[in-house]
Amino acid sequence: MKKLFLLMCGLVSGYNMFAQTCSCSSLLNQVITKTESNYAGYIHKVKEKDSSQYVKLKGMLMEKAVKTSFIDCYGVLQQYVGFFHDGHLDIFESPPKQPDSLAATVKTHPLPANYKELIAKKTDRDSIEGIWRAAGNLQLGIVKTGKNTFSGVVQQTSTPKWAPGMVKMEIEKTAKNTYKVAIYRGDFARLRFENVHIFKNVFFAMGFYRFAKSWPINAEYSYINSVDPQLPILKVIDKNNVLLTVPSALIDGRYLDSVLKKNEALITSTPNLIIDVRGNGGGNYIWGSIYKIANTIVHPEPKKPGTDDLLLMASEDDAAYLYNQSTYYRQKKDSLAIKYYDDIIGKIRANPGKIIGFSFYRAWPDTGKRVVYKYPAHIAVITDKAVASAGEAFINGLKETSSKVTLYGDNTYGMIDYSSVNALPIGDKSCKWYYWGYPVFFSTDIKTKPINPTGIKPDIYIPAQEKDWVQWVADDLNKKSKK
Repeated sequence: MKKLFLLMCGLVSGYNMFAQTCSCSSLLNQVITKTESNYAGYIHKVKEKDSSQYVKLKGMLMEKAVKTSFIDCYGVLQQYVGFFHDGHLDIFESPPKQPDSLAATVKTHPLPANYKELIAKKTDRDSIEGIWRAAGNLQLGIVKTGKNTFSGVVQQTSTPKWAPGMVKMEIEKTAKNTYKVAIYRGDFARLRFENVHIFKNVFFAMGFYRFAKSWPINAEYSYINSVDPQLPILKVIDKNNVLLTVPSALIDGRYLDSVLKKNEALITSTPNLIIDVRGNGGGNYIWGSIYKIANTIVHPEPKKPGTDDLLLMASEDDAAYLYNQSTYYRQKKDSLAIKYYDDIIGKIRANPGKIIGFSFYRAWPDTGKRVVYKYPAHIAVITDKAVASAGEAFINGLKETSSKVTLYGDNTYGMIDYSSVNALPIGDKSCKWYYWGYPVFFSTDIKTKPINPTGIKPDIYIPAQEKDWVQWVADDLNKKSKK
């Protein structure tokens, strides 16, 4: 997931309250303690290696924390978790709903009536300049305000108290196609993100926010859901190729299921299915219906007895996490499932700090017969460096499920060796602001076949200069079908 920073503006009294009752030093100490006792990457990346750089960083940050206010502590905490280079180990902030008075702090920057024409004619425009759309009828005009700074100005919106001319987003370019972003929430609280990129030439995403560039127009815009860029779409490319785009897993899986069910006859009568997951940084498990369509395994191979799905470094936080994960079975009063999870929780509590195996509960062996469709005969998955976490898990699962799959595009991000984030509040009850998230599990072959260092490599790389990757893949599939 992207680095998230929420910063409340204009509430000086609130800042003073935090300064009196909370401290950055306390927060940092909690994060260090939790990381060293919960995160298996601490063992792999510190204890089993030269720890001198880690020890030096801790000392420097502890000194820095003493001089840093509670509100400004985010940077210190983020610098600590950043040492591990794991997108699942993160710090984020979640302040409560802010008062309407905060609206007075929002800047304004009215756009000229002919902004669209001016941007189209501009020869030296940055990729971020233009008109961008998001869910909720939100449309921004992003305009350059300084050498490396830009503002996203509201052109239209359905959000109450927001109006055209108000600055919804402030952007700083830090490197080629790399930006820092401050976006103002519906209640005017400011959320800040780092290392945000444009991908597919048309998507600009951070956290739950996803914008699609509608002007100046480019080929990729025709492959997105213009009403809500988070949502999947299905589109016929030609008689041989159907495209399914799944740009985010931060959606209700039932929406994707409905798209596939509605178009099942089309998909299962067309030779090729192209699945575009570029930019899918993870989220929920939404992939079941795709696996069914792609499947080429009639009978799944039984799991070998005693084989663990995953590993974890046992801790009390892990025990609490798995107890919460078993809530469904407890509500259903499934005694077998309850005993299964209680046994694992007991094993975790009996072995703090040790590496133990974990497998998900299965009520019975998975031996059911699978349907194998004649079509699609070929499945092309388009990836890029923004595909991460659950997006990468989908690719791995699809390749295990189907022999029809070919990966096109670029390497994925590399955020799958450690997985399943447990997010915990840090600070005392008067400091409800920061959260620390860590991955509970890690893969059993993390040392022999790690994915994170390179990401998942495609079978066929698409030339970076290609502006329409979907058409490039469709053309390649059509060429191969003629051979």
